[in-house]
Amino acid sequence: MRFALLAVLASLASLALCISGCGDSLSRGIVITGDGKVGANNARNQRESAADALRIAMEDDLGPGWAVQVAIEELPIWIPERINDDGYWRWERITASVHITPPTGKQLPADKRAEFEGDARDILLAKLVKKDPALLSFTFQVVAAQAAPVAQVAGRRTYVVQPGDTMADLSTAFYGSPQHWRLIADANPDGIQAGQTVVIPALPAAPAPAPAPAPAP
Repeated sequence: MRFALLAVLASLASLALCISGCGDSLSRGIVITGDGKVGANNARNQRESAADALRIAMEDDLGPGWAVQVAIEELPIWIPERINDDGYWRWERITASVHITPPTGKQLPADKRAEFEGDARDILLAKLVKKDPALLSFTFQVVAAQAAPVAQVAGRRTYVVQPGDTMADLSTAFYGSPQHWRLIADANPDGIQAGQTVVIPALPAAPAPAPAPAPAP
C-alpha cells in the first residue's frame, strides 16, 4: 500500500538546499518542491512544498483521473538548531484541507478514505512544533465530479472537461446516449483533456419521416 509510505514521501519530496551565508530570516537558500519547482527556501515556498508533497503522494496512490487539492492556511516558522547554524521549518498551528474528486463513475471506498484521512492527519501533526491535535484543524472531503449538464441540443455548446470525462460520457450527458461520441470527437480533433473547453455540436435533426403512400383509387 503505497500511501502508507506517504510520511517518507512527504519528508523527501521537498529538498531544501541551505547555502551558508546567503540566508536570512526570510529566505534560507533554495528549495526544490515535489513537482520540480525551484524557489527561495522561505516560509511561503515551504508551505507550498508541504501541500505539494501530500497531494502528489495521494495522486500517485489513486492513479490517473483522480484530482487532489491540498491547502494549508498558515505559514511555518524557522526553528534554529541549538548546536549549529542549521534549522528546520515547523508550524505553530495548522489549518489544512484536502479535497479529492474521483473520476466520473468512481468512488473512494470508505476504508480507503479512512486510511487517507488518518495518514494525512498524522503527517500534518508531525509538522507542528508541539504535536498537539488541538493545534490542527483538518478538513477531508471527497467531492463528486460535477456531471455535465443535460443540454438543450438546439445549438452548439461548450463544456469544460472534468477529470475522468470521456467522449462517451459527454455524449450520454448531452445527447442521452453514448453512441454520438463521434460527433464530439469530430468537433474536437485534438482530443479532450481535463480543464479544456470543448465544443459540443448540435445533434443533427432526425430526417423527416417519408410521407405515407396515397391510398389506391
